[in-house]
Amino acid sequence: MNRHDVAGRIREAYEHATPASATASRRAARSLPGGDTRSMTWYPPYPLFLVQGEGTRVRDADGHWYEDMIANYGALAHGHNHPALVAAVTGQMTRGTAPGGPVPLQYEHAERLRALNPSLERLRYCNSGTEATMWAVRTARAYTGRDLVVKIDGGYHGTHDWGQVNAFFAPQRTAPARLAGLPEIRPAAGVALSTAGDIVAIPYNDLPAAATVLRGLGEQIAAVVVEPVLGVGGGVPSAPGYLAGLRRLTREAGALLVFDECATLRLGPWQVKHGVIPDLTTHSKIVGGGLPLGVFGGREDVMALFDPSRPHPVHHAGAFGGNSLSLAAGSAALDHFGTDEIAHLDFLGDRLRAGLDAAAASVGVAGRSVGEGGLSYFHFGSTPPRDAADTARLRAGRAELRSLLHLSLLNAGFLTAPHGLLCQHVPTAPESVDALVDAYGNALHDLRPYIAVHHPELLEKDAGHVHRDAP
Repeated sequence: MNRHDVAGRIREAYEHATPASATASRRAARSLPGGDTRSMTWYPPYPLFLVQGEGTRVRDADGHWYEDMIANYGALAHGHNHPALVAAVTGQMTRGTAPGGPVPLQYEHAERLRALNPSLERLRYCNSGTEATMWAVRTARAYTGRDLVVKIDGGYHGTHDWGQVNAFFAPQRTAPARLAGLPEIRPAAGVALSTAGDIVAIPYNDLPAAATVLRGLGEQIAAVVVEPVLGVGGGVPSAPGYLAGLRRLTREAGALLVFDECATLRLGPWQVKHGVIPDLTTHSKIVGGGLPLGVFGGREDVMALFDPSRPHPVHHAGAFGGNSLSLAAGSAALDHFGTDEIAHLDFLGDRLRAGLDAAAASVGVAGRSVGEGGLSYFHFGSTPPRDAADTARLRAGRAELRSLLHLSLLNAGFLTAPHGLLCQHVPTAPESVDALVDAYGNALHDLRPYIAVHHPELLEKDAGHVHRDAP
């Protein structure tokens, strides 16, 4: 079977099975650029249009069910239509969704979240992770009286301007780094190049680079913003001692340390598990129980800037910040997300990553999985990435291969992310993880002729791969 036979068969199978999604995509394109409203969920030839979720499965417009192994890019933890969450939302609908004033649900949800993450001495609500990280940086600037923000090269913190700097590796306008040896600053399309004047990017898991910046520019730095696991940058866990080193360096510089845990709360609060406490933390995704909700908070003295009874507080507004419907769903979600649920997601993630590594090895394809807890990525290559630049190198020139793998998994009944993200729900069964591992192995086996032509460096010559029957 040649390369064109493999690629054509995979695409043909997808298109043959999903004509309703193809029709929906064409109709959507008449109103939405490209037929979608979210960049991350589009993929060629067209994305599945989903019409129902039930438990750990979703159904597409053609009636096919898929095991959901993406959990809305980590935003869901309890599956679809969890009874407690459904009851909380339907009950709250009868009492009001956003009454326009303080409601008990605000402090009730806050108390639950503080019990899960004690470093949130005081917190505020907004509508998304994008808003939460935006407000965390504004808080740090207001508290320190400084403007400069240090972020991780390849780190993703939302769609506001500074969050779009050095978040994706693509041809963009660049500005020289402030210090020698650092990545150039790359604002995304539509972001003013002047934004680069307020941002310094440093490589992930590189404490010497962080020390150079914080000791050289310390008096200008308001905050260092970092994900405990680099999400869009490849699912790379922080190296042992890295975040503790940032904690020490930010204290020396008088800057605030901000943990972006919008995605990583599904692992359990990283700071609680690993004992590194930031000044500010952001949350979103699972804290809203499937509805939009963002949180930023931390030290009491820092968050006191928002106390309206004080002179000249930081102004924080928003008609739907802390809306009752999201808080009701979020409270129900937090009531069903404790040590047992976190341990189960850890177990599933460990099982998945070990299985994916074994599946790739069994068919003689170089591939490694990375991640922590219930958040994983699969990368082609024999060495896992240490930072986003490594991830970019592993992905370079392999877009079609990754697309074919993604479509193969859809054809096998598994919903995953085109860029390799894998997340499980609390109700996900170990058997479903094992079935996904088998689907990966079968897909990689089928892709070997394609890989042999276009990516021979990925074939393990001495692996003696085994034959796999199609599922």
